[in-house]
Amino acid sequence: MDLFHESLVGSASSEAPRCPSWRCCLRTWRGWSLLPSWPPTRTSRLEPFNKPLCLFHTSLLVCIMSLTTHADNLTLTTVLWFDTQAEEAAKFYTSVFPNSKILHSQRYSEAGQEVHGQEPGSILFVEFDLDGHRFSGLNGGRHVSFNHAVSFMIDCADQKEVDYYWGKLSEGGDVTKQECGWLADKFGVSWQVVPKRLKEMLVSEDVAAAGRASVAMMGMKKLDIEGLEKAFKGE
Repeated sequence: MDLFHESLVGSASSEAPRCPSWRCCLRTWRGWSLLPSWPPTRTSRLEPFNKPLCLFHTSLLVCIMSLTTHADNLTLTTVLWFDTQAEEAAKFYTSVFPNSKILHSQRYSEAGQEVHGQEPGSILFVEFDLDGHRFSGLNGGRHVSFNHAVSFMIDCADQKEVDYYWGKLSEGGDVTKQECGWLADKFGVSWQVVPKRLKEMLVSEDVAAAGRASVAMMGMKKLDIEGLEKAFKGE
């Protein structure tokens, strides 16, 4: 266990770790009263959830497994909260994105079942890599859900890539949540499938042309580069 992990679960007598990033971590977790006692004594921030200890327990485990301090940097992992579909989602996403793979997974055990309330042997989380971007899928129950306040943008080189990612990720998703290159996949995760050419248009010094491209974009669901180009040129 490294110093970051010790700072989360260590006793009150433990010496503070000499890590440049640990103070930020401690400030974040101290609000949950994890240090130095367990279980948490302050629950005001947990009240919106039905099973605060269960959720805190699973979130803590994922934090410990997903965040690893190094000498000069911090590895950041995006954690996606699912009900029970974390493994299914990991398999789906790694089939869509090239150079991707499932790294490892962890299952719930009988230990602490009175806290986490999950079936022993079921998936707790699965960690996977999508072309260099690391994710963890957490099976935390139906306590929270995805919304488009957080989305993942895919910069596409051409229309072929736009068509590919839009087709794969929108399959089984909510069609009412498709607009301006945005979509929600079948798990509720939001994506932006954006051609690089559009970004070039929108930052053009020709303000009028950029405005026409922007208006054209707003009338589309899946983005069409040819249509955007025509609008940009005023055709």
